[in-house]
Amino acid sequence: MLAYKTVSTIFLAWLCCVDALIVPSSVNYNRSSRSFSTSLQATASKTTHKRKNRGSKQTSQISVTTQEPWLADYSTSVRSQKKIQSVPSKLRGKNASPVQVAQAVLSTFLNIPSSECNAANVVCALTTSAKTLSRGKHVNNKLNTTSEDLQTALMQTIDILNLLVTDKRLTARQLCNAAWAIAKHVEYDASLFSRDKYILVKDSSKSYSTWDLSQQQMSGDGTDKHIDDVLNLIALRMVEHLEQTRDRKYRIKTGKRAQPGELSMLLWAYAAAKPRDCPPGWEQPRRIEQLSDTQNTNSDNDFDVVTFVEDGQKIPQESKYMANDSQHRSVTSRLFDAAAIAFCQGEGSAVIVSERDNTLLKNCTWNELSNIAWSFATRGAYASKESEAVMTFIAKEATRRIRLTQSDGLSNEREILPRDCVQIAWALGMMESDNVSVGDAFVHLVDAINEYWITRSGRPSQPLKGWKCADLVQMATALAHGRLDNQSVLSAVYEEALRRLRSRNGLSISEISILLWSQARMHLTKNFGAEFAEFPSAASQALLQRMGRSSMKMPPQEGANVAWSLTALEQYDDDVIDLLQKIFNTASSCEEGVIQLEHAHQLWQSYFLLSADCPEAVKHVPEEFTKYLEHKWNLEKSRCKKSSKKHQAISKTLDLMRVAHRNEYDEDVDVAIVLEENSAWTHTAASDFDIKNGRKVAVEFDGPHHFTVMASTGEQLSSIQRGIKINPRVLGHTVLKYRLLKLKGWTVVRIP
Repeated sequence: MLAYKTVSTIFLAWLCCVDALIVPSSVNYNRSSRSFSTSLQATASKTTHKRKNRGSKQTSQISVTTQEPWLADYSTSVRSQKKIQSVPSKLRGKNASPVQVAQAVLSTFLNIPSSECNAANVVCALTTSAKTLSRGKHVNNKLNTTSEDLQTALMQTIDILNLLVTDKRLTARQLCNAAWAIAKHVEYDASLFSRDKYILVKDSSKSYSTWDLSQQQMSGDGTDKHIDDVLNLIALRMVEHLEQTRDRKYRIKTGKRAQPGELSMLLWAYAAAKPRDCPPGWEQPRRIEQLSDTQNTNSDNDFDVVTFVEDGQKIPQESKYMANDSQHRSVTSRLFDAAAIAFCQGEGSAVIVSERDNTLLKNCTWNELSNIAWSFATRGAYASKESEAVMTFIAKEATRRIRLTQSDGLSNEREILPRDCVQIAWALGMMESDNVSVGDAFVHLVDAINEYWITRSGRPSQPLKGWKCADLVQMATALAHGRLDNQSVLSAVYEEALRRLRSRNGLSISEISILLWSQARMHLTKNFGAEFAEFPSAASQALLQRMGRSSMKMPPQEGANVAWSLTALEQYDDDVIDLLQKIFNTASSCEEGVIQLEHAHQLWQSYFLLSADCPEAVKHVPEEFTKYLEHKWNLEKSRCKKSSKKHQAISKTLDLMRVAHRNEYDEDVDVAIVLEENSAWTHTAASDFDIKNGRKVAVEFDGPHHFTVMASTGEQLSSIQRGIKINPRVLGHTVLKYRLLKLKGWTVVRIP
């Protein structure tokens, strides 16, 4: 009994000490720490003391009321919500920048006692600050500055969010809003999170050693890891939610159907914050190398390493960087698959969308459809049957809506925005570039766009006048990546782009460079129309004017693309030559001290061909820089290579015929054969490829991705019906390769 009283006395004394120490500010976290973390149970609780009078006898009694943190009731949460939401209006008119307003929003939230907040308040603080930054970015790019105080407040808020998500305190809608807000912060301040994948390369003359810069940043305790952890956790919670709200047949359970707007917003957030590792059509991420004063350009002993692989077999080394690694499915990839199932109710891509189908996808608005398509393409998330199905569904649904609007002659209230249709077409083009086919869905969508905006009767002489510059660029890019040779759409796009170049209306340096690349990729020379003949010169003149007005140099990416494109199109006038000289001058000076290897490869191809076709354009390029470019090109050509089954079969046949040959030889020659002078090649093909006076034969196997895809336009279909054969055209990069081979003395034999 004495022990019990002693313990009770000690407990009361301790409680009084705690009460004496707790002040209103004590409920706040230590907010000066960048790596703020704590547990929900360790947060401070509010303690109150009450004195009660019972009759004439007054006794002092201590009553302890504990309010758990982040579990405020509705009325308390609403009061906190109003405090957070009122911050932007209070600072309006006080010359506060968006960064200052966003910081004030987060600071206001952090200064509210945790017992007076719940999950809704955390999400409100994040979304309100994100919206503030978004508005400021669109008003004036000069306001797009960073603040260490804002980053600190954001990290503290994100850590609180992490705890709540771990404890499953957020609803599905709150999870989507939180992810969207984080992505908006990352979009505004690129230093918060590493979104672009780069591989740093060190050259050892005959090979590369590489390491992943983004993985190095994720391994620390900075903002990258904090954001990555919470995004992964939110994705996991949403995957669990989507899996719990469908039955075994992948149908959405009644009453628990996910909202398309929320899922659209969620997918956008993960695509924006975690885009694909590799650009469309690439096997590995971008590679950068630090330039040194002396470069080892001795590549005489470089040799090829050839690997024959079966279809679907992994390629050594470089195959580990695919757009979506199927061997190590990340939680983000699982999220996209789960969302795809929710949108399509688990149906396969072969299912025909009809009016009776009531999938979640059919309830999406145009804006939501385009955002979903953009998200899958930007993330590169279509390596599964579920994601492939949702992209096919989107294409069919978009085509159906365009046809329906066109046939019914609906009013302007339901007029379709070009942005939405073009963005869906762009996403489908990215899929085709990654060898993921959506069948005829892409072709039919572009046909519908063509008929609705360009060929429909009653349209003005400038059918794309109402399109924004971004729409024109995205449409050209979609067709170029998808290899879709719809001449009607291409002509309309370049006619409108040419008109805007001449009126100096809108097109930026980046947009002009993309249009040039698309024209070169499709190899649209002057033979295909006046607009294609005039565009390279007009684009070069516009670029020179823009660079001259701002005294700026062309960015490396745009410079390499423009040089490669102008070389592929072979249209050289004074403006083109002047622009090429400036591009090579900027590249050779390389003030940044690093160069992306893909840019070096483009510049070498351009330099090598221009040296023969237009020497004036490259006469001032330093010899040291050209040797460096050549060395990088030769080193790239000595990489481990993949050969197709057809290539392997031809090689075995040549072995049986005792024809000496080499596979995947210099310049990526599929099968290289050297014939001695006046020889019968089946017996006297030389095994020594260094012989003089030999005739070099390059046997090239051109698969479908070397050619355009025929569009099902009315003109082409009528031509086919009349018995006219329409052959696909060779793409620009293949034409460029043949020019390189011929300039190096090869006779090219093509096997389609």
